[in-house]
Amino acid sequence: MSANKYANLPDIDTAQDVYETEDAPASSHTHGDSSEDEAVPTRSAIRRAGEVASKEELDVGHLMDAAEASRKFQQAEKRKARPRTRYIYPPSPAQSDSESIEGENARHVPLPSRIKILQAELAALESELADPSNPLLFKEQEEEIAVDPGEMLRGLVDVRVRLEKIRQGSEGRERLVNSILSPPQMAAVISSHLHQRVDHGKEANDKPEIRNFVEMDKRVAELEKIVGTATTAADETSTLPLPLVTQISRIHYQLHALTTPRHIDNISRRLKLLMSDLDRASNAQQAHRRQSQSDAKSSDSSSNVKLSNDIVPVLHRLSPALPQIPHILNRLRTLSTLHASAGEFQKNLEGLEDEQARMKESLDELDQAVAAVEKSLEENRKIVNGNAEGLEKRVKDLFRRLDELGKRD
Repeated sequence: MSANKYANLPDIDTAQDVYETEDAPASSHTHGDSSEDEAVPTRSAIRRAGEVASKEELDVGHLMDAAEASRKFQQAEKRKARPRTRYIYPPSPAQSDSESIEGENARHVPLPSRIKILQAELAALESELADPSNPLLFKEQEEEIAVDPGEMLRGLVDVRVRLEKIRQGSEGRERLVNSILSPPQMAAVISSHLHQRVDHGKEANDKPEIRNFVEMDKRVAELEKIVGTATTAADETSTLPLPLVTQISRIHYQLHALTTPRHIDNISRRLKLLMSDLDRASNAQQAHRRQSQSDAKSSDSSSNVKLSNDIVPVLHRLSPALPQIPHILNRLRTLSTLHASAGEFQKNLEGLEDEQARMKESLDELDQAVAAVEKSLEENRKIVNGNAEGLEKRVKDLFRRLDELGKRD
């Protein structure tokens, strides 16, 4: 089937190449440029070309002829050789390219950006002047140029103030323009800002009165600090102190009463009586102390007498046994070691008893386990015997049935 499918197809390599044809003379094409509709062959021409073409060649009926192709390519070559117009910019002036670029950039840079650039340069200059180890300053000093850092800083401050004024003015103008061109919300914000400016101006006008109130408050605080009433709590829970006039009058009355001769005599008389009372109290305290000391001594002596009376008979009984006391002490020392070893033996014995008890418990558990195993073995033996007997009965029945069957046969 594959051979029959590709049998009627022409050979690809037998067709003539379009570009290998000879060029037709240019004189034969006297007419001008034809349109693409004229170059395209008609359906009848394509049909005739298909009938003429053999089965072994390519179908070139839909292709243009060699003359038409050469004419098309010649027109393309003519169009390619047509001169092109080129634009040449005029020569630049005497200044350099970098200066012209900088001038154009400076003309196109907006005012806020230029202000920001100036502020950045100003900050850089301030940092350079603030650094005492800047090599540029030393270089200018070596070149004997009069350099005053203070004057330079003053100039920088002046420039900064002027820039701030320009920035504030530009911000005010920009805000006004934005309020005109922006929606009502932005206008409301700008109007509120203007109201704040007006209120700020009113506050500036009211500053002298506020300053007077502040000074009065400071003077009152100083008076309270001098008098001593600054630490009093002014709340409802604590009572307020007495008025200052009342306190001063009371102190004045007390001083007047103390400075009169009659009151001074009364005070001296009372002091004398108090001194006599203190003397009597001190004498009585000393007598009481002496009596307590004598009582303590007497009690100590009585206790010593009692102890001596108790010790004397004990000494009388121990006096005949004095030669045997060293032997008794040696015996007691040996007995102390014996008692220590006995204590250790007792501990060991208690440990053995505990171990024996544990062994007894383990043996009891083992006996119980053995008894359980024996019991289970006995039960298993009974079960096995029963099974064997049953099996023997079944075998006997089976033999009996077999015998019966043999007899029947």
